[in-house]
Amino acid sequence: KVEIIGSLTPGGHLGKKGEVTRFVDAENPEVRLDGGQLVSFYKADVKVLPDLPVSPAPPGGLGSTALKIGSKVEIIGSKTPGGHKGKNGEITRFVDAGNNPEVKLESGQLVSFYKDDVRAVSPLPGLAASAALTIGSKVEIIGSKTPGGHLGKKGEITRFIDGNNNPEVKLESGQLVSFYKEDVKGVVVAPLLPPGGLASAELKVGSKVEIIGSKTPGGHLGKKGEITRFIDASNNAEVRLDGGQLVSFYKDDFKAVLASPLPPAVGLGSSELKVGSKVEVIGSKTPGGHLGKKGQITRFIDTNNNPEVKLDSGQLVSFYKEDVKVVVASRSPSPGGLASAELKVGSKVEIIGSKTPGGHLGKKGEITRFI
Repeated sequence: KVEIIGSLTPGGHLGKKGEVTRFVDAENPEVRLDGGQLVSFYKADVKVLPDLPVSPAPPGGLGSTALKIGSKVEIIGSKTPGGHKGKNGEITRFVDAGNNPEVKLESGQLVSFYKDDVRAVSPLPGLAASAALTIGSKVEIIGSKTPGGHLGKKGEITRFIDGNNNPEVKLESGQLVSFYKEDVKGVVVAPLLPPGGLASAELKVGSKVEIIGSKTPGGHLGKKGEITRFIDASNNAEVRLDGGQLVSFYKDDFKAVLASPLPPAVGLGSSELKVGSKVEVIGSKTPGGHLGKKGQITRFIDTNNNPEVKLDSGQLVSFYKEDVKVVVASRSPSPGGLASAELKVGSKVEIIGSKTPGGHLGKKGEITRFI
């Protein structure tokens, strides 16, 4: 390390400091100034400076002798140009025999520092032991060494990116980010709270669930649906929401719910649903706005007895079984029987007269509206 103490060399460098990089001849040195400029000086213009000791680490921290590749460091000096004082980073290599390190700053920038400018730092106090972090661990971001403004976010470790156990984390937003291990802390995931004592272990394909968390992006809190499959060994599930959308959820975001039994129509239980049954649409879990419509079951589309219904309009729609109710067809009115005042939309009728043109006598149908 040298200081420029003379002005024999042109350029106005008096008082500047730097480091000898080589000798341009038998006695005159080339100096890398603190500003980064390389200048060849007359030896009379330079004076060797004693090396300053590295500032000691804070109590409980690491001493300067502990500097090594992978050490977390804080920039505490300004000898290295660039205005990096106060920044943090990690040593990637040593650039020369003087143990001056190259540091990867939190911003991702690689800078070669004078060793006097860096000090080893300890991991954040209170951090759970990194050895306990494993793939699949739920974590919270508690530090800001990793760029991107992720402090306070949560996610799950997907893999470790290097031998220092720095993890890649899938944040709740779905973003994959590689973090310094000091920035993450393992969190305990609350167990799935089942309704009515139903254990989460009983969740299975076909289980009815309610979305109770927001780790999965998309704003589905409060929605309901049915598990269609499990997407991994952690029992994270794909759910068909009541709107028909298929979404892959973290298991912490849903809980099992007990499906309400199908309301019987005039005593007929839902177990009596069969091909040919006349039904009314009484729910809205199935998308399409069919509430109040009627039709007839043509087939069952799965083992859960969810039916395909041919609506009175002729449209074929696959329904959740909870959305349909068996109805008993009214007996056709006969002369002197059912009073016309009792006719209503949906009443089954028989054509018993010929006043209306068209030759419909004896035909049957259903009242759709009063004209």
